[in-house]
Amino acid sequence: MKKSKFVQVLAAAVASGSSVKDAAAVAGCAESTAYSVSCTAEFRAEVTRLKTAAVDNAVCVLTANAAAASQALVKLLSSDDEKIVLAAAGKLLAVIGPLQELAELRVRIEQLEQSRAAA
Repeated sequence: MKKSKFVQVLAAAVASGSSVKDAAAVAGCAESTAYSVSCTAEFRAEVTRLKTAAVDNAVCVLTANAAAASQALVKLLSSDDEKIVLAAAGKLLAVIGPLQELAELRVRIEQLEQSRAAA
């Protein structure tokens, strides 16, 4: 199948959550064309690339603001309202375990990669 001029716009619409039918309207093409394009490897790869880029951007925003969010939770620990203190403490405790596990896994993966490279 020849490359469709609609791949980019259809992929962008679908990656943003639109159905193929709705993406066809956005792209200005027939539904049958949109469905044909959506079956191609090029389309699937572009949707994956766009979704990955969106997640990467979200992770960057979250990472940039993680310290401020943590500081806000720590500040709430000083509240006079016991419910607020308990909620903040619960949130802090809920994230520390997975974060510690992630850190340990990163170290283990790095060690495995280094030992494999040395072999």
